[in-house]
Amino acid sequence: MTRRRFLAAVGVASASGLTSFAHETDRPLSLTVAVRSPWMANQVALTSDNVLFLGLPRYAHDKPTPSLARRQPDGSLVPFPGNSWNDWKPGDDGREAFVYLNSVHIFADDTVWCVDQGSLSANVFGEEYATPRPGAQKVVQLDPRSGAVLRILRFDETILPPGAQMNDLRFHGSRMYITDSGLGGILVHDLATGKTLRRLSGDTVVKASPTQVPAILAHIKGGQTFHPPNSDLIEITADGKWLYWASPTGPLYRVETRYLNDEALANHELAEHVERVYQNNFSGGCSMDSKGNVYFSETITQHITVLAPSGKTAVLASDPTLVRPDGSFLSRDRRLYIPIKQPVAPGPSEDGKAAAEAPFVTYSIALPERFAGIALGGPVTGR
Repeated sequence: MTRRRFLAAVGVASASGLTSFAHETDRPLSLTVAVRSPWMANQVALTSDNVLFLGLPRYAHDKPTPSLARRQPDGSLVPFPGNSWNDWKPGDDGREAFVYLNSVHIFADDTVWCVDQGSLSANVFGEEYATPRPGAQKVVQLDPRSGAVLRILRFDETILPPGAQMNDLRFHGSRMYITDSGLGGILVHDLATGKTLRRLSGDTVVKASPTQVPAILAHIKGGQTFHPPNSDLIEITADGKWLYWASPTGPLYRVETRYLNDEALANHELAEHVERVYQNNFSGGCSMDSKGNVYFSETITQHITVLAPSGKTAVLASDPTLVRPDGSFLSRDRRLYIPIKQPVAPGPSEDGKAAAEAPFVTYSIALPERFAGIALGGPVTGR
């Protein structure tokens, strides 16, 4: 089962209103509505000068949506880029258009990187759309100003065998690391050489753990028919030494990139260097800061939980409207942005009519220097 279908299944009804918390460094922090959207967003990313982009999944037949939107200077959201990339419809081949964006991220070069899974939910759109057409599954790099396509990466069946599904990506230097949440695995692509490796394919450490499944399935109507996705969440430390990943169910693993990048090391030898770090609560997404803290967007608890390198954890934010929080992003000015995949009622200071037309919110949290005894850092930009 794909991540998007599983996350949709575990969603619970949203409570209305926004709870305010005191700005104290040992209590949950306040949420600010950064942007409202008429379309459900599962990813958010910002350039160094705070131009905001939303990744927008196709989640229903009767709710047309672009795949990528950019916030304009007047605060409005427009499909980006403004051409056929957002015009895909069932039946099109999807080579030169977005089919289903599952990741949108911005790194040191300020360009927009998108992971297009190239397929849709069989439960919603039918089995014929659950398998990507040739070339539809891809990584696309865009200029954030003009929308020009700078690069498209496609991989053959040695890298993406049938059933593989690219999920999210991170960079360090010229190397790109991508999770495969379909079969389970890590892709390593070197932009400088064009060489790509498929690592840990189908190994236990890239598979979803059954540890949390009973609690998760308790939230799903007819949940016994659902199966959690495999390696999904991905982060890399600021120095590029450690790559972290997890299924939404956990656990969180890590490995030194020197082993991951060593093609002379067989997968079973590589697996011996993988470390189990933490049993996270079921999470739709995460972020890492420059000090190595991981911020989990927890689905069932409705918390944003920070995990320090020491192993200490703290609830950074907690609110009844944090329903199905997903792929978060840490901006250059140290704000954590979290898209919410459930409609959120307007707060006291918001225009109710406008909010009804744009029911999906992305929150932001201003990060203090320290929280609950944990020193917090800035963004990891891949440089």
